[in-house]
Amino acid sequence: MKLVGGPFSFDKDLDLVRKVLLDIYKQTGGLHYLIPTKIENQKFGPCGPNYSPKDDEAIKIWRTSGNDESHIIAISHRGSSANYHIEVHPDYKHMEKDLFQEIETLEKNISCEGQSRMYMYTVGPDSMRVDVLTEMCYDDHGLHEYNYWFPQDSSIPENPLPDGYIIRSLRNEQEYTQFIEVIGSVYDHCRQHMTVEKMQFMTTAEFYHQDLNLIVADETGMFVGFCMYRLDPLTGIVEMEALGVHPDFRDLGLEKALLSEGLRRVMKHRPNLICAVEIDVSDPLNQMLESAGFVQSVTMNLWGKMI
Repeated sequence: MKLVGGPFSFDKDLDLVRKVLLDIYKQTGGLHYLIPTKIENQKFGPCGPNYSPKDDEAIKIWRTSGNDESHIIAISHRGSSANYHIEVHPDYKHMEKDLFQEIETLEKNISCEGQSRMYMYTVGPDSMRVDVLTEMCYDDHGLHEYNYWFPQDSSIPENPLPDGYIIRSLRNEQEYTQFIEVIGSVYDHCRQHMTVEKMQFMTTAEFYHQDLNLIVADETGMFVGFCMYRLDPLTGIVEMEALGVHPDFRDLGLEKALLSEGLRRVMKHRPNLICAVEIDVSDPLNQMLESAGFVQSVTMNLWGKMI
């Protein structure tokens, strides 16, 4: 069977890709490598460079032929370090080796160098991909990330705020100056890239819900923490995407309180899945997520190869 990697157009293919990912989720009970909000964030993420249609090239739709009506085998997303997140439809898991060989060819064309390194991931339960990457001479660099999910039948921990602090929704560009100060204290690249125009642009994304974009302020009104849950409306899949507290206000329990308040608000939207993905193994966020009731769903290993 022929494999064809087709182009992705944000305006034309966003719903198609999200429906494929939803179908995989329904059949397998999880999305291990790629979630819908990551696709939309390719365009609307506020902490990266400005979007251009060329950014669509990071995403490929893999089919059984060049015909747009043929079956979709997989969706791949290339990160900035040539690290590939690839979600394969369960009906085509037996074609992963052929698929990865095609992606290696794609990466050679992208890099245009004599030799370069590319990366892929395996999750704990996916023994088939481990076997495929081993056979293809990839090196296992070990445990790299965790994915979490929040069980729908779990109680949300209270995690109360300390006295003198409040949690509320961000008032978007009206509060840009205060917001960029606190988010920039945690993520330096956001201070560099997030302009007020980018912030306004983010609010037009389908995943954006103002009630799920939270800040915590002290009694003077100063922003000292933030948390964003992204809700994909087509699939009902929610991602806890950003969480942080200004370095001067850590160890007060503010992160836990933000996570719990966000979960309470998310539940009003009746989501299909709530997750937090690609959490570095050394990140203190792991402990914070667990304190808010999130459960580690999979471990992710990083595999590399010179091509």
